[in-house]
Amino acid sequence: MRRSALAAAVIALSALPALGQEATKLQPLVDAAPEGAILKLAPGRYLGPVVIAKALTIDGDNKASVSGEGVGTVFTLNGRQITLERLRIENSGRRHENLDACLRLENAVSNVVKDNELRDCLVGIDLRQADGNVIRRNRVQGAEPDLDIRGDGIRVWRSNGNTIENNVVVDHRDVLIEYSTGNTFSGNSVTNGRYGTHFMYASGNVARGNFYAYNTVGLFSMYSNELCLIDNRITYGNGPDGIGIGLKEASALRIENNEILGNAVGLYLDDSPFDTDKTNLFRGNRFAFNALAVQFHSNGEGNTFAANAFLHNYTDVSARGGDGATATQWRGNSWDAYEGFDRQGRGVGDTPFEIYAYADQLWSDVPMAAFFRGSPVFESIDFLSRLAPFSKPRLVLRDEAPVLRPDAPPPDCGM
Repeated sequence: MRRSALAAAVIALSALPALGQEATKLQPLVDAAPEGAILKLAPGRYLGPVVIAKALTIDGDNKASVSGEGVGTVFTLNGRQITLERLRIENSGRRHENLDACLRLENAVSNVVKDNELRDCLVGIDLRQADGNVIRRNRVQGAEPDLDIRGDGIRVWRSNGNTIENNVVVDHRDVLIEYSTGNTFSGNSVTNGRYGTHFMYASGNVARGNFYAYNTVGLFSMYSNELCLIDNRITYGNGPDGIGIGLKEASALRIENNEILGNAVGLYLDDSPFDTDKTNLFRGNRFAFNALAVQFHSNGEGNTFAANAFLHNYTDVSARGGDGATATQWRGNSWDAYEGFDRQGRGVGDTPFEIYAYADQLWSDVPMAAFFRGSPVFESIDFLSRLAPFSKPRLVLRDEAPVLRPDAPPPDCGM
C-alpha cells in the first residue's frame, strides 16, 4: 500500500463512534481495513468477538475497550505481522473446556501485543502453536477470587521462540508453558496466583529477572530440561506448602543469582536431575528467611551448589532418606550458621561446614511431625539431642570450603 493510501486509511478508520455513544461491533471494521493498515480506534466501547487473519495494527490509544460480553474469546489472532496496542480487552466467557480468553494467538507468527490491559477474563493470553511473537508490557488482571476456578494468566502451548517481557499478571491461576522451547520470560511480575511460572515438558526456555510474590509456587520445572532460571526474585510462597523454586525430574538446569526469600520451602528437588549424566547447577543464589531453604526428596545426586548464600533460614538443608544430601556437590557457599574461623583472611573458612540432623531426622522422615517444628517440646528434644545424643546424628552435607564473602560470576545462558 502506498503511503498516501495508508494515511487515508488511518484517517478514515479514526472517525469512528466517539466516547459515550452506543458500543460498536469491531469485526466489521477489521474486515473493512486494508491489509497493512493502522486501525486507530476513537475513544469508546467496542464489542467482540474479533478474529484477525491479516497484517493489521489496532491502536486503542488507552481510550478504547473491547468486550466479549461474557461469551467466548474476545480477540483471536490467526495471522502474521499483527499489532495490538493500548487496548482494554475484557469480559470473556467462563467455559474452562474452551479456555475462553481475552486474547488468543493461534497459528500466529511474528505478532506484537503490547501495552494492553486485559481483565475480567478466564484466561488472559493464550498462545497455541504461535511462534516468534512479542508479548510486552501488558497488565493481565484476573476476576475470580477463588483460586480453584481461575484460568491461567498466560498460557503457552506448543509455541516456540516467543518473547514475553515486562508484563504484570495478578490474581490468575498459573503462567503455564507446555511443550514449548526457546521462549524468554523476562522482567514480568506475577503475584497472588498458584504457579508463578510452570514449565511442563518445556525444555530450553529462559526465565530471567522476574518478580514473584504471594504465589503458592514461584517457579516450577516439571519434566523440563536445560532451563535457565536467573536473576529472579521469589518471595512469600503461600501456605505451609509454599515453594520458591520446585523441580520434578528436571535435568541440566542453571539456577543462578536468584533471591529466594520468605517461603515455606525455598527450593524443592524431587528426583532431579532425572538424567544421571546431567548436572543441575545452583550458583550465586540467596536463600534468606525461609522456613526451609533447600529440601531434597532424595539424596540430591547430580546437583552442584556453589557460591550461594544461606541467611536467617529456620533450617538450611533437609533431605529425606538415610544419605542426607551428601551426594550433592557443595563448594564455596556462605552459611550464617558457620562457626569456624578465617585466620588467613582468604575469605574461606579454615574448616568444613557441616550440617547434622538431630531431632530434624524425625520431621524429615515423618513429614506430619513437621507440624510441631519450632514448638517448645520439639526444640527441647533437639537441644538434648545435640547436648548428649543417644544415637549417632546423620550427616546432611559437608561444604569443604565455606566462604565468608561469596562472589558469584555472572550467568550466561547463551540466549
